[in-house]
Amino acid sequence: MGLEDEITEVDSGELYSDVTDADEEPGDPLVDESAPEPKVLFVDDEHHILKAVRRLFVDRDFELLTAESGEEALEIVKANPIAVLVSDQRMPGISGTELLDFVRKNNPNTIRIMLTGNNDISTALEAINRGAVFRFVTKPWSHDDFLHTIDLALEQYHLRESKDRNERRIAAQNKELQQLNDKLRDFNEQLEDRVQERTKEVVAKKKEVARLYGELQQSFDGVIKALLCIMELGEIHVVEHCQRTAERVRRFGEHLGIDAELNRELERAALLHWIGLINASAPLFRKPIEEFDAVETATWEFHPLLGQQALRHVPALHDVGRFILYYLHRYDDRDFQPGAPFSGASAEEMDEEFIRGCQILGICSAFEQVKTSRQGATTGDSESRSWVQEGLRVISEGSGGRFDPDLVRRFKDWVGRKLESTRGRQVVISFDELESGMVLARPLETEQGIPVAPRDMIITEELIERLERFRDSNGLKEIHVWE
Repeated sequence: MGLEDEITEVDSGELYSDVTDADEEPGDPLVDESAPEPKVLFVDDEHHILKAVRRLFVDRDFELLTAESGEEALEIVKANPIAVLVSDQRMPGISGTELLDFVRKNNPNTIRIMLTGNNDISTALEAINRGAVFRFVTKPWSHDDFLHTIDLALEQYHLRESKDRNERRIAAQNKELQQLNDKLRDFNEQLEDRVQERTKEVVAKKKEVARLYGELQQSFDGVIKALLCIMELGEIHVVEHCQRTAERVRRFGEHLGIDAELNRELERAALLHWIGLINASAPLFRKPIEEFDAVETATWEFHPLLGQQALRHVPALHDVGRFILYYLHRYDDRDFQPGAPFSGASAEEMDEEFIRGCQILGICSAFEQVKTSRQGATTGDSESRSWVQEGLRVISEGSGGRFDPDLVRRFKDWVGRKLESTRGRQVVISFDELESGMVLARPLETEQGIPVAPRDMIITEELIERLERFRDSNGLKEIHVWE
């Protein structure tokens, strides 16, 4: 047993080699800062080995203890909390395996390391079976590897100690929680009678809340309808354009598969997005934007702000107002991008979903604006298709500039399929058969010949309500829709 004869007390920086698992990196141990300095005990019956160990581990962050026999080591272990025990195997009296086995049974958190010769396989097996060692250090060893192994052992010790501390803390907390649960159970027993007394009152309040919520929804819808009625006092084409755009937005949003709540907000925004134009002159609605004079251009550019300002006092229309305020902003405006604060709006408000919604509203409104500019003209089937083609041209020319190219492509595909579907025949339906989404194939008039809805207008719920009033008062002529 022992080192080679030529090993002396000189510095042996290259003397030792082969530490198992030497390539592992120590982590950051969960050290209890209030705990005393950990103790590391080295046991070997050769005095010069212990002196070499003391020299090797000088100025380390632990207290180094040494013993020259298993008996001496037992006394130290019984008197001190040992973090790491490094023991030679072959010693007079108590062997290293016996010492490690004792420590495993009585101090399980102590990390155990065996010093053994290169060829002592039987010792290794016995240490594994009895002492459950953490590592083997073979003689001779490498200083760097030995230091690394002790660091790993200390880390393992701190982890075990931390685990024990946490388990003790959890046990204390569980005990405290049990006490609190006992108190809570007593309280709940006292509370049960009071809860039963309040149940009827809560149920009654719940019904009242449901009633008030229903009234709130009705009031909200009423505000929308009231604003539409106000808009009808101005240029009639404003309302018609907004209703067509709202239906276009709703159906395009459904085609895109966007969130239902967002689609409802966009539809509401579309119904009111021209509220800032109710006092605009009629000629403005009968020409493309490129032909506006200076006054008309100013009116057009200012109307989103007027619309948003008109709605800002209605909290429920806050998001609707935001869509109206920004729906004309261009796709190629690098400041108008998701996640970037813009013109008073926070970065959180300018998310991708909101900007995409503005683009959807802008595309649908620009498309319908082509038809609005032709309102009042007599249109046959070919003329009707002409405005659709013109609208698609306007949208295409804006791709990449005014509009998102991907949305433009999907809008053109969608409208193209719808255009193909309208090449079927016209059919006459009764008023009761009218449904949202149908398209008028001929202008709709009262029995007295008063026009109430133009050709190619998309049927909406609001339009059906208005037509019902005309039917009840003046009657309606035949209703022709595209099959």
